[in-house]
Amino acid sequence: MPALSEEIIAIQRKDMYKAQFEGYKETPAKYSEIFSIKNGVTGGGDKETQLLGAGRLTRHTTADQKTNFKAPTQGWDFFVNYWTWSDGLSLTKNMVEDSVKIADLMKAFARTWGKMVRIEKETWGAQVFNNGGVLLGDTVFNGTHPANTATYGDLLYDNKPFFNLTGNARSTKAGGTYFNSVAGLTLTPANFETVYNLHTSTNNRDERDNIVQNPCDTLLVRPGSQRFLADRIVDTQRGMPGVELNDKNPYYKIVSVIDWDYLAAAEAAFYIGKRKHEDIQFHERQAEELRFWRTEDDRGYKASIDVRFGIMIKNFRCWSRGGGSAA
Repeated sequence: MPALSEEIIAIQRKDMYKAQFEGYKETPAKYSEIFSIKNGVTGGGDKETQLLGAGRLTRHTTADQKTNFKAPTQGWDFFVNYWTWSDGLSLTKNMVEDSVKIADLMKAFARTWGKMVRIEKETWGAQVFNNGGVLLGDTVFNGTHPANTATYGDLLYDNKPFFNLTGNARSTKAGGTYFNSVAGLTLTPANFETVYNLHTSTNNRDERDNIVQNPCDTLLVRPGSQRFLADRIVDTQRGMPGVELNDKNPYYKIVSVIDWDYLAAAEAAFYIGKRKHEDIQFHERQAEELRFWRTEDDRGYKASIDVRFGIMIKNFRCWSRGGGSAA
């Protein structure tokens, strides 16, 4: 076949995008159900500083009592780094120009790349849960980016793991101590209630230790046996799960169940939280960029893909964990 013209290269690139999109959509992604997705972000990363407001109001005890004016208080700093993932393909001049099915070849690779982008995003998102209890933290939490160094490194904003136990309690700006993980639990009705109460009735405080709602709507588990247990706990209307009594099930539809293949089996943990919470964010910095071009040195052809994304977590209260590795 003749050498590929710029017009043919442009057509190849267009067809690659279509194939890549098909590969991405083969299996619905779960990370976008768990995280709040942020598009349109710019730069190499981002930083936000929490403002706590001026605090509680003062009740007047005298008729002429003056208003007390205060400056707002700064809270925590939150960072996110926009990591880059890429891959490339090199084809010789003869391989391309002797092939009558170069279009099929490029589409096949593009479809594979689409699948791999989805896998990388799923894996990166699940790393927040799988490694959220590691005492030394994990890269997924490190938001250091050019000109901005996250002082907490691989941990969360308060130098604690995302999931911390009572023996490793974290402190709020007002001095209260909290934890969002209970070790040694497997998924049972009683343990579900323990973590649910921890999430909604203990950690329903803000950084000033004021009482606030900490809602949850999701029980996050692995597929298979954990999913079956989860369904029996929250989807059985009559009869307490696991007992013979015909009492009303108080857990019925209190949350919905999501099973995620990317949760680590070794953790044997279950998670209760608020899906798409505004404070647990998946930043889509750059959509997949596909290129297909001719090289001058050997007259060969190359194709490449790259994509950028990162995760910012601004609140440990978004999710609570039962079981899993100790931290």
